[in-house]
Amino acid sequence: MKVLPFRIPKPLNQNLIVQVDKSKMFYNQLHQHEELQLSLILKGQGKLIVGDSIHHFTAHDFFVIGSNCPHLFQSEKTDKDVKMISLFFTKDSFGTDFFNLADIEEIHWFFDIANDGFRLLSDKEAVHDLLIKLPEQDKLTRFINILILIKKLCKSEREVLTS
Repeated sequence: MKVLPFRIPKPLNQNLIVQVDKSKMFYNQLHQHEELQLSLILKGQGKLIVGDSIHHFTAHDFFVIGSNCPHLFQSEKTDKDVKMISLFFTKDSFGTDFFNLADIEEIHWFFDIANDGFRLLSDKEAVHDLLIKLPEQDKLTRFINILILIKKLCKSEREVLTS
C-alpha cells in the first residue's frame, strides 16, 4: 500500500488543530503528516494500521500517532456513523523552544514516547473528559487543556504501537 503525504488544513492563527470526524467511515487512505495526531474514538470499530503493525480499535480507545508515521483508521463497514475527535500539533507549534522550557520539564519526554505512537491503557475516563470538551472551548482553554492532557499521558500506562 502506498503512503500518501498529507497536509493537515491549518486554520489561520491556530496552532492546535481540533478536528471532529463524523461520517460512515474514517479517512480511508494510508497517509502520514508532520503533526502528531491524538485521537479519541467516540463511535465505531475497525483496524488501525500504523507503521509496521495492525491493531483493533473500538469506541473509547485513545491513540497517539507519531509525526510522519504512516497510519490508517480502517472502519468496519456498518450502517452506523463513526466518530472521532483528533488533535494535531507539532513540537514547534507553540514555538521552537516551548516544549523545552524548564517550567514544563515533567512533559519534556512526551515527544519521545509519542514517536512510535501508543494506545492509552489507563486514565481513559480522564482523557475522554478532557477531549470531549475541546471542540467547544476557546483557544486559551484548549491550550491549557492540551498541557494537562500531555502531563496525564506521560504518567499513564501505554502500549507502543509500532517500532
